Amino acid sequence: ERLILLNEIDANNARISNLVTIANNLNDLGYSLLEFINYIDDMNNLGLSVTYSTPKSDKDAVKIMNIHKSKGLEFSLCYYMGLYNRFTIKDVTSRFLIDKEYGIIMPYMDKDNELTNNILKDLYVARFMKEEVSEKIRLFYVALTRAREKMIILYPEDDKEYTGYEKLVPNNIRMNYRSFLDIINSLKITDKYKVNKSSNYTKDYNKLKIKDIDIDNDDKKIINNHIEINYLLNDNKHYSKEIKEIISLDKIKDMEYGTKLHEIMEYDDFNNPKSEYVRDLLKLIPNNFINVYHEYEFNYDKDNIKYRGIIDLMIEYEKEIYIIDYKTKNIDDPEYIKQVNGYKEYIRGITDKQVSTYLYSIIDNKLMEV
Repeated sequence: ERLILLNEIDANNARISNLVTIANNLNDLGYSLLEFINYIDDMNNLGLSVTYSTPKSDKDAVKIMNIHKSKGLEFSLCYYMGLYNRFTIKDVTSRFLIDKEYGIIMPYMDKDNELTNNILKDLYVARFMKEEVSEKIRLFYVALTRAREKMIILYPEDDKEYTGYEKLVPNNIRMNYRSFLDIINSLKITDKYKVNKSSNYTKDYNKLKIKDIDIDNDDKKIINNHIEINYLLNDNKHYSKEIKEIISLDKIKDMEYGTKLHEIMEYDDFNNPKSEYVRDLLKLIPNNFINVYHEYEFNYDKDNIKYRGIIDLMIEYEKEIYIIDYKTKNIDDPEYIKQVNGYKEYIRGITDKQVSTYLYSIIDNKLMEV
């Protein structure tokens, strides 16, 4: 409370937090309060310093993050780089596979006594690639919607040109997407300027300096196509629960733990789950699903208000859609019910299937219909 009387409030706050961390660590090792005081005295007498990091203002900072970490954030200007990197797709070349729909998939011996894939393998790979590409398109949508004002996409110099595509890219083209750059090229929506090939671009961001990048000195003009958008919205709302209180360190640790659990649920394969948390959830719901959507983000306008939300899990069945919102433990908060009802309102507007909403306690393995 008295930090406001001192200079360098952030630095002193970091010093106090670091001291509390040391105290907690020593307490876990069985130190008493007196031993802790003696420990601090010994460090002082020996001239040892306690190092700590000082939080710095990021008001004018450039944030570097991957798409998953950007969810829920917005920035005025976004640069998109490394889009030519190939998608990381799990191995589907194994000779023996197990699938809920096709059962055990294994090769057969042809007339030349060589192992050959059967048609079930081809069907499995085709379905898998369709789901994988669909997920990557949704992920790229998340990335592009982080920019409020302008996005700048960095192209490699030897990019391939795609021509002759309609506004809606045909499915056979989409199935060949293997990078985010493929998606952009198929749309033909970008203006480009060249960067000198001699630029020393490196993945080591600490070594990347502005002076390393040279723009070709030619007479070509850089053409900027500005898209005019009429902003008639007078409000912006999201469905997530808002926190309007000072958060304690214990609360922060609980939130970080909850984030880790959410990541496990998001990245695991529901068709072949490896996590016990996902297996526990699958015991509570029908497993004959058609599609599984993780972190489904949406935006829509209603009555001059822009609504936005991210659905943790949406499972599509033949005649029904399950919306499941993850919670670390407590699922009794009325704000959570309001949250999932907002999700239901949007999904009902884009489908003719029945929509059911649930809150799921990961730790208690409890599923409550809302």
